[in-house]
Amino acid sequence: MFSVSERDQVRRDLVSAAEADPRVIGAALTGSAAVGREDRWSDLDFALSVEGELDAVVADWTALMYARGAVSHLDVRHGSVLFRVFLTRSTLQVDLAFWPSAEFGATGPTFRLLFGEANEIPHAKQPDRGELVGLAWLYGLHVRSSIERGRGWQALYMINHLRDHVMSLRCLGEGVNAVQGRGLDDLRDPGEFAGTLVLSTHPDELRRAFHVLTGLLVGEINDSALAQAVRALSP
Repeated sequence: MFSVSERDQVRRDLVSAAEADPRVIGAALTGSAAVGREDRWSDLDFALSVEGELDAVVADWTALMYARGAVSHLDVRHGSVLFRVFLTRSTLQVDLAFWPSAEFGATGPTFRLLFGEANEIPHAKQPDRGELVGLAWLYGLHVRSSIERGRGWQALYMINHLRDHVMSLRCLGEGVNAVQGRGLDDLRDPGEFAGTLVLSTHPDELRRAFHVLTGLLVGEINDSALAQAVRALSP
């Protein structure tokens, strides 16, 4: 398990490496450390503004991370920005974001510029409510068919995804962060979703949790015809 002192040292090493790399013309802390909310379990988020071709910079910084204890990495792309997420031997997660310099800037409040210049860019948005509703009823259809086909584990999988979307809808409704469950613990009554947890793959238990969940979804739907159709999935 990583220590706070180890995480702080890795961060200092990365800042020094960024300052020494002429291809990196700006850097920022992102995530909880950028706004003073870092705790014992926080990962390390670091954004780089890269002048010119990204590939060589990514390759060199990836080698740097493996030399410092990385054992694997995962890539997430958002447009021309690459987020490379590293797992180290000590289980510290290090997120390095490689931005073309023309696009480098804050996409939200958790951004603290260390050096260089940041562009004014649109902040990341909350999920689209209509899309969440649509995906929720689609998962609901698959829950029903999976149960009726006797495919309990598939039904469980679909129920879990349905719950994720209904909880995101609740976050939107209460004005908290609806991305990746970050606002769930800030809801007025997150315990209301306890009844949607499935205790077994027995059809009766799946139907029970599904019924509770569809009731919560109906409460998030403004369209009466759609709400009636969703209610009919689990009468």
